[in-house]
Amino acid sequence: MIRQPQPTLIMHFTHIDNLSAILKAGRLFSDSSVGPQLATNVGAVEIKARRRERPVPCPPGGFVADYVPFYFAPRSPMMYRIACDHRDGKPGCYLGGDDPLVYLVSSVEQVHAAGLSWVASDGNCAVGLTTFSIEFDELATLVDWPLLQAEVWKNIPEDMDRMRRRAAEFLVHREFPLDLLAGYAVRTAERQEQVRQVFRDAGMIEPYVAVRPDWYYGYMRREVRR
Repeated sequence: MIRQPQPTLIMHFTHIDNLSAILKAGRLFSDSSVGPQLATNVGAVEIKARRRERPVPCPPGGFVADYVPFYFAPRSPMMYRIACDHRDGKPGCYLGGDDPLVYLVSSVEQVHAAGLSWVASDGNCAVGLTTFSIEFDELATLVDWPLLQAEVWKNIPEDMDRMRRRAAEFLVHREFPLDLLAGYAVRTAERQEQVRQVFRDAGMIEPYVAVRPDWYYGYMRREVRR
């Protein structure tokens, strides 16, 4: 039986192009207040629109877009979409793939101890079926921990809700200070050096940056044959 891990890691990912501005601000901002901070936006326009209209039914309320989103596990459905869009050359969306994405890693325990306002979900926050909770002790049963640990999480005939549950989120209201991060993760050693250089350019101490290729899909662009 797979239970809630201790500590319970949470991870937010962003394009490496955004890291310099994030370091300058010293925090992550919610989608509704991020403004020009994002040099490269990897989010899907239609999903972001739904999140701006999806109310959070428990305190501190507001809408999903008013929170900084974190996942409880790597290789999320969102990252899968990004990797597939790159592989397939899908028009009208971000096509850079998941290789340039950097994970910013913290834990539920750190956020809770810091007294920040947060809300957890049992699945994709853009879906009406998803439920929310602000109770720390409810996380053990709210989130489908075995599914989050599974390598394959696609919907199957006997369970057509797996993809939604695999996208369970931990939402931090308005802002997330970077001093609550445990470290960063990237796909390759080359990206690791890039992240360290961003910190050096900002005059900051180099952080812990782990190379975690298993946290990525890494699909290559398909050749177009005519």
